[in-house]
Amino acid sequence: MCMWMYILETVLYPGLVFTLLGIIFTNWYVRKVKAHMQNRIGPLYTGPFGLLQPIADLIKLFSKEDIVVSGYPARAPAFFLTLAMGSLVALLLMTPIAPYPLQAPYDIYIALYLLVWPTVAIAIAGYLTPSPFTIVGTARVLSLTLAYELGFVLSVLVPVVLASRYLGAEYSLYTTCTRAWMLWTKPLPAILLAISLLTAILSLQCKTMMKPFDIPEAETEIVAGPFTEYSGPKYALILMLHDQELFVGALLLSQLYFGGPIPLINNPLLAAVVTFVEYLAITLVVTWIHASTPRYRVEQALNWFWKYLLPLSALALVVSMVV
Repeated sequence: MCMWMYILETVLYPGLVFTLLGIIFTNWYVRKVKAHMQNRIGPLYTGPFGLLQPIADLIKLFSKEDIVVSGYPARAPAFFLTLAMGSLVALLLMTPIAPYPLQAPYDIYIALYLLVWPTVAIAIAGYLTPSPFTIVGTARVLSLTLAYELGFVLSVLVPVVLASRYLGAEYSLYTTCTRAWMLWTKPLPAILLAISLLTAILSLQCKTMMKPFDIPEAETEIVAGPFTEYSGPKYALILMLHDQELFVGALLLSQLYFGGPIPLINNPLLAAVVTFVEYLAITLVVTWIHASTPRYRVEQALNWFWKYLLPLSALALVVSMVV
């Protein structure tokens, strides 16, 4: 019975079906928020309030011809993109929103490993096409990875360490999600959590290549960077991976820092509403930054990360370990 529940989790909730719905809603929500900030309307006509517009866009892309560059592997990009999407689905199975979460001591390191796969897939997809634009864009992806991945790891480890020191929790993603929200009632942990949440959101901004960190796909400089040579189904997978990374990242931070549904577990409906609002709030912040800031140059972004964000996140982690 337990094995069947794990299979249902993987397929339905919080697995493939739930993730697909999250991708569609995240795409619609980001486009709506960005449109209103720019005095536009955004998706409106396809479905109620334009909710079905992302589905229509994906159907259009999947129905187009899949152009393959001669002499280069035809299926490898799709394989790595779907592998990255599967890693994010697996990550959701480790969180408290899963009815039967997969958990173990020190599984936070597995979660961080799974979060790296979207970047790996994008880099591999970029190098599998013979274009100077894709090579330059992929080089920018890898350069930024040295900054934002480290910043994200340091930031995410802060609530894990604090939950272990103050609340006796294991170094586990699930255990931290179930207890770290209580740290907001303690002055010093609350300050450290606020700092790490800020640096985690900014790192997520760069992970998803949203302004001011859309440097790898700078349209006015290198067309679409790593994605220049892709169209049809493979480009649809790239767009889906981007929205999935934002969806899973925002959902992960909402649970890691605020507990998601855990504080209201006795009221499932209210717990779901609170988790949804937390996810909307984090996605709103990311979209607000995206819609209101210009793009950095690659050296500006690296300097900003190495001079400010990384020292700040490292300081929060060191203080959480020794104080």
